[in-house]
Amino acid sequence: MKSILDETIELSSDLISINSVNPTFGGIGEKEKSIYIKNKLKEYRDMYSIKNCEIIKYNSVDSDGIERPNIVSKYDFGKNNTLTIISHMDIVPEGDLGLWNSDPFKAEIKDGIIYGRGSEDNHKGIVSSFLLLKMIFEEKIDPKYNLNLIFVADEEDGSKYGLSYLVNNFEDELFNSKDLIIVPDFGMPEGEFIEIAEKNILWLNFKITGKQCHGSTPENGINADLIAFSFGKGLYNKLYTKYNDLDSLFNPPFSTFEPTILKNNVENTNTIPGYVELNFDCRIIPEYDPKEVLNDIDEYIEVFKNEIEKHIVHYDISEKENISIEYEILKLEKTEKTKEDSEVVKKLGSAVKNVLNKEPILCGMGGGTVAAFLREKEYNTAVWGIGDETAHQPNEHVKIENLIKMAEVYLDILK
Repeated sequence: MKSILDETIELSSDLISINSVNPTFGGIGEKEKSIYIKNKLKEYRDMYSIKNCEIIKYNSVDSDGIERPNIVSKYDFGKNNTLTIISHMDIVPEGDLGLWNSDPFKAEIKDGIIYGRGSEDNHKGIVSSFLLLKMIFEEKIDPKYNLNLIFVADEEDGSKYGLSYLVNNFEDELFNSKDLIIVPDFGMPEGEFIEIAEKNILWLNFKITGKQCHGSTPENGINADLIAFSFGKGLYNKLYTKYNDLDSLFNPPFSTFEPTILKNNVENTNTIPGYVELNFDCRIIPEYDPKEVLNDIDEYIEVFKNEIEKHIVHYDISEKENISIEYEILKLEKTEKTKEDSEVVKKLGSAVKNVLNKEPILCGMGGGTVAAFLREKEYNTAVWGIGDETAHQPNEHVKIENLIKMAEVYLDILK
């Protein structure tokens, strides 16, 4: 048998070497990584002579015909309830290679830290799940719960082909209201924080139409750039002013309404654009309903259009009625909080205290995880892990000892 350290390094290195960038970002997807995981699960099953194991594929196919695999490994220990751990297999692109100190798809180990794309997000969930199996069967414990390990696709782009697909099509087969569900897709360096809530997510793409013309004759057109600048700033002010309550569970404790992408349809300096797209990323604390935000946006659009002369000095007045501001909802996730006194929060908190010698701290976050889909269905779900917050960054990394500690925390829940 390999040592726990050698096993950790091998698993992490193997996973980093498999490029599973989400197809939405130009990648090939999760298929190769899913094959590795499935084969590794079978290897564990055979190595430990596990008789009560079922490995199931729940594959979907995306709009481009790319297979999007999901794997569920069930371990029936004859108990009434189940501990479910959900990790995701897709990763984000490596970005600018010049910012990396090593090959992002070749593990580099230095001073007890393993570097590579996906090492923290979300290989730490995958690796710690395998280490948990190793601990269970080598220590020959009798777990208090059955165990489900779920490895999903498409987390980085909304989970349509991942957990959302599983919940919408196989909910009764995979989930029970009495389950303890942990999503290891979050983490602070000491591991004391347990995320029990996420902000509502609202992503919008505004499509703004004016009238294109030569840069020297603004009176013959309607500058869509100016509309976008003024509209974006006005909407920014309106939303931040109205939705200004604080929720101390979150850091930051306030809702955020940030313009992100801005692009027009011209490439030369001497053309006034007639069409612009502007994206907003809104993270809204749970007390507010995103539908109310959308109603306010609809009202503001009409007010803004009726007062266009406040925002543009020279424009074609005869085309005023043709000014258009429409939007597409790119993502809308309304989330619920996990109950602070739920069994998963209490058991995970106790394990954090026992294993890490840290007092657990409940928190919320602005980022989104697959927990949102489960909380929407009223499954109490805890998001937890240990990490240095390097997800999506150059030189992404994770401490090897923390992968082992994560597995030890899971094991403490089962003992």
